[in-house]
Amino acid sequence: MKNAVIYARFSSHGQNEQTIDGQVNICRDYAERMGLHVIKVYEEKAKTGTNDHRPAFQAMIRDAMGDNFQYIIVYMLDRFARNRRDSIMYKEMLKQEHGIRVLSATQQISDDEGGELYEMFTEWNDEKYSKRLSKRVHNGLDMSVENGTFTGGHLLYGYKLVDTDRKGKSGTIHKVVIDEPKAAIIRYVFTEYAKGVDKKDIAHALNTNGERFNGKPFHFRSFDNWLYNRKYTGKFNLGKRVCDKQYPPIIDEITFEKVQQRLHRNRHLSGSKNAVEPYLLTGKAFCGICHTPMTSDVGTSRDGTKHYYYVCNHKRKGQCTKTREDKDFLEKYVTEQVCEFLSDPVNVDYAAQCVVDFYEQRTSTDELKSIETKITQTQLAVEKYTVAFVETDNQLLKLNIEKKMKEYERLLVDLEKQKAQIILERGQKVTKAQITNFIADLIKGEPNDKDYQKQIIDKLVLWVEVDDKSITSYFTFGAGKNYLNTRQKETNEFMTYVFENKHAWQG
Repeated sequence: MKNAVIYARFSSHGQNEQTIDGQVNICRDYAERMGLHVIKVYEEKAKTGTNDHRPAFQAMIRDAMGDNFQYIIVYMLDRFARNRRDSIMYKEMLKQEHGIRVLSATQQISDDEGGELYEMFTEWNDEKYSKRLSKRVHNGLDMSVENGTFTGGHLLYGYKLVDTDRKGKSGTIHKVVIDEPKAAIIRYVFTEYAKGVDKKDIAHALNTNGERFNGKPFHFRSFDNWLYNRKYTGKFNLGKRVCDKQYPPIIDEITFEKVQQRLHRNRHLSGSKNAVEPYLLTGKAFCGICHTPMTSDVGTSRDGTKHYYYVCNHKRKGQCTKTREDKDFLEKYVTEQVCEFLSDPVNVDYAAQCVVDFYEQRTSTDELKSIETKITQTQLAVEKYTVAFVETDNQLLKLNIEKKMKEYERLLVDLEKQKAQIILERGQKVTKAQITNFIADLIKGEPNDKDYQKQIIDKLVLWVEVDDKSITSYFTFGAGKNYLNTRQKETNEFMTYVFENKHAWQG
């Protein structure tokens, strides 16, 4: 019998949270069915950050060096690591150096290469469908709005609905009219804010006067959505059309524009004071000389201008010679590396195949059957505990049985969600041609745009090794493969790009 350990971690992701004890119990049952002997359980009961700050996780990795176990069992794969980069790195290390595999008690698939690109593709595909659907819906809404008909949804404060003499599919058609007592409050808020009165003072004045918002005192945050909403002028945009017949005007255009100018000034001032510079490569940038993480660093020039860098952690202590890297340059360059790599048809074909392989594994008949089997086993377990609960009179035993039943009921919910997701995705066949079109669209982004950089780096970059002569990026599609270029530091220019194949992959 082969040995296994269980790793259980609290995760705040999702509404249906399986407890640590529940994870361990389900992993033990899984080990028993698989004929594995559990020799130790590692429990991460506190909410923790990265893998480096997870004591139980690090203890498990150290113990793996003793080669005393062959498997690590987790409830779900997302319990093993917080991101795919860490998952791939640790799983590859455990497998190559110690022959240890990571198993999920609830999932058959792995979360390796192709997964992140697959997620990006599904988001892109969903957005395209949403836009097509939105256009059809808006065509119908446009006609209703043009006629001044209320189309449903949230009704703005300051208005009310009245019945018309017209009928629709859902019954009587409603029309929006001004609710004068509430509209008076809207006018007061806009007028006072346009004069320069602080929102907190406006709220205090209303409360002192006995006014209430949904039965409660006004809070200055109550005004945020109102002050930005152009519908109070009687006009708003629906798609490319200006609509002016649905909402009667409460605020005149001049007052509204004064409010917008003040909001813009305040937002700009607040942003300049409180802006936090995002470091997109945090946790992914490593020194190419000593292999320690590179983290944020800030310098200020004589004129007060701030300059942002990535610096090797050992460099801070005088233990490495690596020079600092300009933050904006490095983030833009890594983004360009990904786009440059995906501009080559050979690489696109390889990446697309990774995604298709991931999809076929994720939605395979074996995976679906595996989940259906787990669902059946879980239902039988719930029935068994139900019978035991009814037949016993021991209150302590009843409490223990009830706890077990709740654990398996939560597991059943997780498994049913997985099954539903697989069935949904099986009906949306993914082809290489679709992925190729998606990649062609993806690389059209602007490399200078921070949101675009974040999307590319978060999803497609595993880690980056930076020394004073080269930058090497490892991608989430194709573990072990990198895109290397050599930099001439003196001129900050770049020489020929080279695709380095460390795993003898032939494209």
